[in-house]
Amino acid sequence: MFDRSVSLSLNLLSLAYFAMGTASLAVVGTLPAMAASLGLGASAVAFLVSVFAITFAVSAPALQILVGHWPRKRLVLIGLAVMAVGTLGTALAPNYPLLFVWRVVTALGAAAIGPVASALGASLVPEERQGHALAVVFSGMTIATVVGVPLSTWLGSALGWRPTFALVGLATLVIAGLIGRFVADNGAGAPVRLRHLWEVLTRPAPAWGIAVMVLEMAGLFATYTVIAPLIAERFGAGVETISIVLMVYGLAGVLGNFLARRIAKVWSADRAVAVALLGLMIMFGALYVVPGWLPFAVVLLVFWAMGSDIFMPSQQRRMVELAPEVRGLVLALNSSAIYVGMATGSFAAGGLLPRLGVAGLPLVSVGFLALSLLALRLSRRAAAMPCDGAVETA
Repeated sequence: MFDRSVSLSLNLLSLAYFAMGTASLAVVGTLPAMAASLGLGASAVAFLVSVFAITFAVSAPALQILVGHWPRKRLVLIGLAVMAVGTLGTALAPNYPLLFVWRVVTALGAAAIGPVASALGASLVPEERQGHALAVVFSGMTIATVVGVPLSTWLGSALGWRPTFALVGLATLVIAGLIGRFVADNGAGAPVRLRHLWEVLTRPAPAWGIAVMVLEMAGLFATYTVIAPLIAERFGAGVETISIVLMVYGLAGVLGNFLARRIAKVWSADRAVAVALLGLMIMFGALYVVPGWLPFAVVLLVFWAMGSDIFMPSQQRRMVELAPEVRGLVLALNSSAIYVGMATGSFAAGGLLPRLGVAGLPLVSVGFLALSLLALRLSRRAAAMPCDGAVETA
């Protein structure tokens, strides 16, 4: 077991992930109120999600190159401060152009939080406990999707979108204060040069490992993008029932995160990633073929959530094991891959929806996940080759 100070530090770092997840996804929950307030179409507000994702994907590895050698705790605190400023700026933005700018600022702060918080959490424990630590830290993102997004939706309708973003910004500052006070600073990250980025991207093992992340997220979002219409059309659920089903999905994700902590003690990262991908592939296949009875959908969504939340920390652990000498960089690339995969899956869903209908999109997810398993196999094979050595950090 961890001592109390380490457990407290890991849980506080999970709050950083919670703040990041809530700040990034609050636009989804407050979209109707925001669009009505500014006189915008829903598509214009929805584009704020895309610009956040693009900014994060580019900035996460770039920040590792520019400031990755700084003390990790300092980077997390700066990221939280910048994200809080961006979120508070969002609350005060009088028009769409400034709203756009503040979302970019928020994404820049988030890009300094996710990979660095994971790297800091892993550095606080022995190597054999890093899988558990990564699962604890990443649980904040899981809880954000269960609590943060529905809460921001409720606050957006009850108080308005501006007070909602103001509260998220203030909560982010409180979390920064707690981390500054109680989390140990376990040293600086490794210096990262542009050549390190090139070496990671051209080394087959980590490069294929990043592809695993992109393809897994693409597989999830090829169906998740239309999850509400899918439940409605395929399984005959009404609006209130869909909300309940998605809440069950979120709670199952929390359970999956706790399961991932236990799995990390007995399974290798390779095995956990492979089992999660295979399980998700089977689940999406079943989602395509089962009869349209709502309990089937609920059961499959529970397996979906648990599989996804077993995969995420295990994938982080695997990437760290592939290049421990530049863990901050590979975690940043893994975080970027999440958003690239989200965009890829959503784009595929939009393009194929007219041809396949919502009921056919789980097959697209199966295809992406099969490719992710192939990428995992290629990454494993490359990692076993003597020529796939460590990144030179000197």
